[in-house]
Amino acid sequence: MKEDIIKSIEKFKGYRVGVVGDLILDEYIFGTAERISPEAPVPVVLQKNREIRPGGAANVAFNLAELGARVTLFGVVGYDPYADELKTLLEHRGLDTSGIVRDASRPTTVKTRIIAHRQQIVRLDREKTEPVDNRTRDALLDSLKSASEGIDAIIFEDYNKGTLSKDVILEGINIFEGKFRAVDPKFHNFWEYKGVELFKPNRKELLNAMPNSPDISFVQSIREAHRRLGARYLLVTVGEDGMYIVENERIVHVPAHKRDVYDVTGAGDTVIAVVVLAMLAGLPIEDAALMASIAAGIEVSKLGTATVSPSELIENIEENWDHLKSQIKSV
Repeated sequence: MKEDIIKSIEKFKGYRVGVVGDLILDEYIFGTAERISPEAPVPVVLQKNREIRPGGAANVAFNLAELGARVTLFGVVGYDPYADELKTLLEHRGLDTSGIVRDASRPTTVKTRIIAHRQQIVRLDREKTEPVDNRTRDALLDSLKSASEGIDAIIFEDYNKGTLSKDVILEGINIFEGKFRAVDPKFHNFWEYKGVELFKPNRKELLNAMPNSPDISFVQSIREAHRRLGARYLLVTVGEDGMYIVENERIVHVPAHKRDVYDVTGAGDTVIAVVVLAMLAGLPIEDAALMASIAAGIEVSKLGTATVSPSELIENIEENWDHLKSQIKSV
């Protein structure tokens, strides 16, 4: 059985996956802090080097590409140097960026983290979160329509930065009817993604979207959300406690692959990338989720948004699959 799981990873190379959503450039400023500023009680960081990485929907695309899939990315950036840096990163990795729309009225979303002595000092966000205007919306939908025939699955990556307006969500779901449609939601528009194949919130997102009632348990909230969404599968990540899956009326708990955690940034991106590819490769949802749990355990041991290679995934499956598989249980 474990051998079949490993063999399925080879199939990832045969799939083309679209990712639509909020594109983010993650910027890391590394330095040293040896003194406190005389202007305010804050450390003075002497910059040593700078790194940039894809974030948001772009990080999901990077995860897919690292696992071998062919990826087309759809989203919105501004007319600024950050957009150029992000597109260069994506194209060097072999991603198709033809679905990215530029909008002069919006900055490219950038999250700048200043880090000294392996400790994040502060994060600076540069963004505009209002829904995209009609011109940008129409250009984005045209790109989705043009590419839809050649795509096996589409992932909606919503970070509440304005790309996935209600119009884009509803029409996008219709455009890819008959394909595998997966959603990584946030708080706004949570209930707009009805009828998709996979819906993957985390615990906080799910509870914020559900009616606040002390009489409803977490498991009952999961079941009710699944009913309201009409999704084929609901997968709820719960951090170090793993994840819950709902299929029909059955709820299953999948354990976490626990390792030393360095940075949880991007773990959810890794989960949805692996689950989608594993299900395209024919794995049942429980095995796809367990593979994703193992991949997330690898990702959180790295700094910032990171990817997981097929060789890393295979090595960890060989070492941990049987033990973790035995812990899957119905709840």
